[in-house]
Amino acid sequence: MNNLIKTDVCIIGAGPSGSATSIMLSKEKIHHYIIDKAVFPRDKTCGDGLILYAYKSLKIFGDNIFNSFLNHPKILHSKSVRLHINNELVINFKESKDRDMLISYVKRIDFDNFLVEQISNDFAFKEFGNGVKSLEKTEKGILVKLKDNKQILAKIIVGADGVNSLVSRKLIKQKPDTKYKSTFISAYFKNVDHLPKDNEAEIRIVYKKTPLFFYIFPLSDGTVNVSLGARTDKLNKYNINLLEEVDHILNSHEKVKHKFKKATITSKWRGWVIPFHFGKQQVFGDNFLLVGDAAGLANAFYKEGVGTGMMSGILAVKTIKEAIRINDFSSKTLNKHQKNLKSEFSKLLKFSYFTLILMRFKQIFYTLVSLFKNKVEKKFKKMIIKRSY
Repeated sequence: MNNLIKTDVCIIGAGPSGSATSIMLSKEKIHHYIIDKAVFPRDKTCGDGLILYAYKSLKIFGDNIFNSFLNHPKILHSKSVRLHINNELVINFKESKDRDMLISYVKRIDFDNFLVEQISNDFAFKEFGNGVKSLEKTEKGILVKLKDNKQILAKIIVGADGVNSLVSRKLIKQKPDTKYKSTFISAYFKNVDHLPKDNEAEIRIVYKKTPLFFYIFPLSDGTVNVSLGARTDKLNKYNINLLEEVDHILNSHEKVKHKFKKATITSKWRGWVIPFHFGKQQVFGDNFLLVGDAAGLANAFYKEGVGTGMMSGILAVKTIKEAIRINDFSSKTLNKHQKNLKSEFSKLLKFSYFTLILMRFKQIFYTLVSLFKNKVEKKFKKMIIKRSY
């Protein structure tokens, strides 16, 4: 125990949710440790799109960080998204002229590094390139043993370590059910033609026994991120091969193939998982909280989890601050974290999951979208502004 370090808070994972937690702890002048097995900048497979809560979180961090994000040379912004329900039925989302963007595109290697650069050197002690070997509950907190044999005893652990969270597995012994996960593949292409001049996002729903979600997102370097995915349990049930399906779309889909005639793939196809099990599993316990993907906070319908992850880190700090004030790190105090997450996200996430279920009934879904399309397009600004900037 000669290497034992004692701290009130230790964050495991320095992705968006972990970095957001750290930034907010520093704003509250709370000293803490933040651990990640990687050294930044590090790559991360993702669809590379940011919306809603990502903006709200950046605003909460402060105008200087928000403006740095707006003007970052590797971040591309757009005021419009086209959601293609089928080849004829399209919902158009457009932001007003007085607002900066509706969606932003940035590779995770760049965005995650941007957030890490905002972490305070005065209040945060970084342990990057040094993974967690084990977690052990003790009377005085949770003992974190690192790969280099360093040991950190924390009164509160924040599990920001993703869909396969070590904190969740070791301290709660739980794993997300496949029916509350989506599996995606993604790759980068260059020389894609006929892209909108306003950087408009293209999202298509393609039915193959189950709805598949297809994305084309432009990036600042002239390449595009192409992604395809669906619910993990449905992919398994119907034996759907995402590589075969995305190849078919790029070469045969009547609304897509002309864009990729001269295109060249510049990366390997890589997969990742999006968890949306919030409300189904525990997100707190004695001496620990979960945030981001570890808490299953991705949106079931539009598949974005970076923003909700960042906001969950911000909310976690409210509970942490109170726990430190009253010197109580038990479940009795930390259960406020789950209540805060439910208050912020429950309505949106439940509606998104309901929409995902409804989409299984294709004709009913088409009919409902046709009926309410105009209403949705007119009112969506009011629907999203409280969850944005």
